[in-house]
Amino acid sequence: MLIPYIGITDFMKFEDVEDMLRIFRKHKPEASPRKLHVGVMTSRKKLLGIPTKYRDAFPNMDSIADIFRSDEAFDCLHYADSEADPDLYKNLAAAIGYGGIGIHAVQLDLAWPDPGFVAEAVHRSRKNLEVILQIGRKAFEAIDNDPKKLIERLED
Repeated sequence: MLIPYIGITDFMKFEDVEDMLRIFRKHKPEASPRKLHVGVMTSRKKLLGIPTKYRDAFPNMDSIADIFRSDEAFDCLHYADSEADPDLYKNLAAAIGYGGIGIHAVQLDLAWPDPGFVAEAVHRSRKNLEVILQIGRKAFEAIDNDPKKLIERLED
């Protein structure tokens, strides 16, 4: 079931989630099913301990499950990689594992990952997750910035 949400990314600790949930509760209409999408960034480089210029945007891998501990939030791990990764299914499955029992979704901040690798990663993680594909600049450029090609590509 698709959950309507308002997404905020770059949470680094659970206390920030608690603060944002207080604001969210205060302003959300009473009958709204909408949830707060709590996004936590990580990457292949962070997972493998490779230095990255984005290190300050990524919490320690071991703290992700703690950030994902609210029953009120829709917890989503954003997985980024700017390079083709032949071990995507292994690395993505390992990253998902750091989400603990609270993880609800994984967002792929990757330009057109192989759908089979993604399916294998989710299967290996043994979690029932929503998969969100970010269509960023690189992904749109790869299809010549053509909305019709985007629709065709998403059919896969």
